[in-house]
Amino acid sequence: MSLKRPIDYGMEKLNGLMSDMIILSEKALEKSIEAVLSRVDAIKEVRKMSDELLFMMDEVSELAVQLIARYQPVASDLREIKSAIQVSYDLSRIGRYAANISEIVTMIPESDCDFTQFKELSQIVLEMVKDIGKAYLNKDLTKAEEVKKRDDKVDELYAEYIKNLIEMNGRIDRACLLSIALAIRYLERIADHTCYIADAVSYILTGRKQ
Repeated sequence: MSLKRPIDYGMEKLNGLMSDMIILSEKALEKSIEAVLSRVDAIKEVRKMSDELLFMMDEVSELAVQLIARYQPVASDLREIKSAIQVSYDLSRIGRYAANISEIVTMIPESDCDFTQFKELSQIVLEMVKDIGKAYLNKDLTKAEEVKKRDDKVDELYAEYIKNLIEMNGRIDRACLLSIALAIRYLERIADHTCYIADAVSYILTGRKQ
């Protein structure tokens, strides 16, 4: 059995922080989607999670700097440490977009407003967030690349939905149109951040940047 290096304890702490951020970002997105579809105000709850993700991002950065300064990590460790800084930022952005989505509840008019397109896209994006979290924690390059491929479908649906909304302008409530457009835009941006995390997984394992 190989002995642990001094840096290994710090790396375990770093991975623990990243795991907590992944769980919290998933929870924030799930709650924001649920809020929009059920028209239930969850702004305070999701904002709190978003703020916590920002705080945790700072913790990751501080720990990363300490690990680099104290242990002069070898190449593989250094790639993981550097990637943790980037991925923690991506997770904090997912939290911020989740907060943005939750705020849309206050914009939705009382009249009928069909969020079917949002629901369809949210299911895909939420699964991408969950799967990329697993790919990062397990250092699973195959799963990371599969998540990245799904972004093409998200982009395709997003373009299609925006086109439909433009065509419906004037025929549906403007507040409804705007709230749907913003909601799916935030989902599209979240999908982009899952791709950035996939690139980080590739960099950790191969040393090559996408």
